[in-house]
Amino acid sequence: MRRLRTVTAALTALALGGGLALVGASSASAEPAGHWGTFTLAGQSRAYTGTMTLPGFPETTFESNSRQSTVISGASTWQGTGTGPGAAYGSSRGNTYLNQRPLADATGQPSVTTYTFAEPTPGASSWSFVLGDIDADRATISAVTQSGAAATAADIGFSGAYNSCSANSPGGWSCPADPDGTVGRDVPTWDPATLTLTGNAGSVDTAGATAWFTPTTPLTSLTITYERRSGFPVYQTWFADRTAAISGTATLDGTPIPGATVTVTAPRGTVYTTTTAADGTYSFPGLPVINDYRVSITAPPGATGAATVTGVSLNGVPGGVDQVADFPFVSPTGTTAVVGQVVDDEGNPAADVPVVISDPNATAPIETVTNDEGYYTASGLTPNTPVTVAVDGADPVTITTGDAAPAAPTAIDRIETAAVASVGGVVRLDGAPQAGVTVVLLDAAGTIVATTVTGTDGSYSFTTVGGTYTVRSALPAPDATGTATSTAVTLVAGGADQTRDFAFATPAAPEAVTTSANGRVVDTDDAPVAGRTVTATPDEADSGAPVTATTGTDGGYTLEGLDPTTEYTVSVTGSDATVAFTSGLDATDVVTVDDLVVAAAASPSPTPTATPTPTASPSPTTAPVAATGSGSTSGALAYTGADLTPGLIAAGVLVLLGAGLLTFRAVRNRRRTSHLQD
Repeated sequence: MRRLRTVTAALTALALGGGLALVGASSASAEPAGHWGTFTLAGQSRAYTGTMTLPGFPETTFESNSRQSTVISGASTWQGTGTGPGAAYGSSRGNTYLNQRPLADATGQPSVTTYTFAEPTPGASSWSFVLGDIDADRATISAVTQSGAAATAADIGFSGAYNSCSANSPGGWSCPADPDGTVGRDVPTWDPATLTLTGNAGSVDTAGATAWFTPTTPLTSLTITYERRSGFPVYQTWFADRTAAISGTATLDGTPIPGATVTVTAPRGTVYTTTTAADGTYSFPGLPVINDYRVSITAPPGATGAATVTGVSLNGVPGGVDQVADFPFVSPTGTTAVVGQVVDDEGNPAADVPVVISDPNATAPIETVTNDEGYYTASGLTPNTPVTVAVDGADPVTITTGDAAPAAPTAIDRIETAAVASVGGVVRLDGAPQAGVTVVLLDAAGTIVATTVTGTDGSYSFTTVGGTYTVRSALPAPDATGTATSTAVTLVAGGADQTRDFAFATPAAPEAVTTSANGRVVDTDDAPVAGRTVTATPDEADSGAPVTATTGTDGGYTLEGLDPTTEYTVSVTGSDATVAFTSGLDATDVVTVDDLVVAAAASPSPTPTATPTPTASPSPTTAPVAATGSGSTSGALAYTGADLTPGLIAAGVLVLLGAGLLTFRAVRNRRRTSHLQD
């Protein structure tokens, strides 16, 4: 072990001003912070699972038999500041929500979604859930309280119905007009007797109809039973909460105590840890709004003052309230105090290092250890007296105390020691360094001996005395996966530094479950129509993008990448014809779409065939010559190339028709004459 040596640098912390007017556990003026939940989703139709994460809220998981569930980004639909929950928790814009359908689009086929909380939810009306787009549907709510009883309407805490559209709620989203031409007017109705939220009386698909609930008692589970009334409805679910803070300042004789470890213990046993800053302040900004926290700090040896404050309650008013728990330690009357810091040979603060301070006028030396920032304090010493300070059994350093309190403690120059060792590393998420992550050092007994926060490069470091330790990192993101506690590390005083890195990963997004459908395009003659673009458009805007395909020579097409169990309308280029279908449950459930019939192509008009113009017979240029020779001269005329028989027959027919017409006319004239004579 190298000999201890004194360095001349003065303590930065003691350059700070004097103390504050300090009291224990008093209200602060800051407002609790509002948050909106983050959803993850896995599984497939009718068998979904997922998580909902909120700062300061119990770990929450859910299961659902909804035929379709989707996590929506919140970029186009949100709860604005003009709504009740928006005013309480801030705008939800850009925060995810869960979009769900019933089990089936038929009466009596509801979906059931159950949220299970790892611990009972906070009280003090500090959290809410919001149900949106309740119009052509209904949602029945049930819950289990901390006592195991079924929640009543008062427990569930209906907080009001409203419309989230910007036309009605300032800061809200811009929704389309309802079928009656109005915008933002529809609201659902709550029935406390049946715990049912029901949409408008006409079961009309509208936009923005919303209600919110603020449970008044801790719950262990929450169930939403959602049923269609008409059409193909969906509904939306948001979660929000408020967290409150416990903060304060630790001082000794009015001088800040830097680096002191402060713990807050919740009534259910959860422990939160931080350290005081250079000015002695600390803060726990994101605590659940519940009663009876216990806040503790390690008291300076020999000082008077409470090291634990109990009964710190954040739900003193509905919605919660920030609290202050200060630790104003003082030296006994007529005594004084000292404060110093121990560092390694590179100037790094050395935590959990034993320090012994000996006062010649005291019956026993004061034994203490350095805190996270290497600081140590001691009180009850004789004023203006030489005392010795020994670090980890090394040769002592002599200093002279100052005046009696309320004078500030005597600042001891930093003591450098090589009787320590270091462990450090980097916290990464998906390979990227993570700043601001809390890391703790635990001794062999599992006791936290030092706490730090990673720097901008994701690194942390602990310098302490030799021994066996483990290092534990907080998750850099709520859904991060990876090992948060290191393997054991043995530190040898003055030995080589040790490394313990933490590699976390963001879970891969659940693989999208899609399905496909086959169909044909034919004309009215049932002939296949090739080369046409077919588009399947979901009936609901939030059910994915349109899917296209091109018909083949047989008129067939295949639509790939469809959302499961979703209503689509299929159209085809060059025609107004459409056909509707519902996609299948999963990739193995391929739906056959009804034929899409388009008009048959018009047949081209035939090209007229030209009628040949007959060629006139040439007129004879010589008269017939009488037959000569031995033949008779009294027989038929010689053949000249024209057959007279058809012409003679036609002439005879015409003569007969003419005679008939003359006879008919004569008879008619006689009848007319007879009629005129009557």
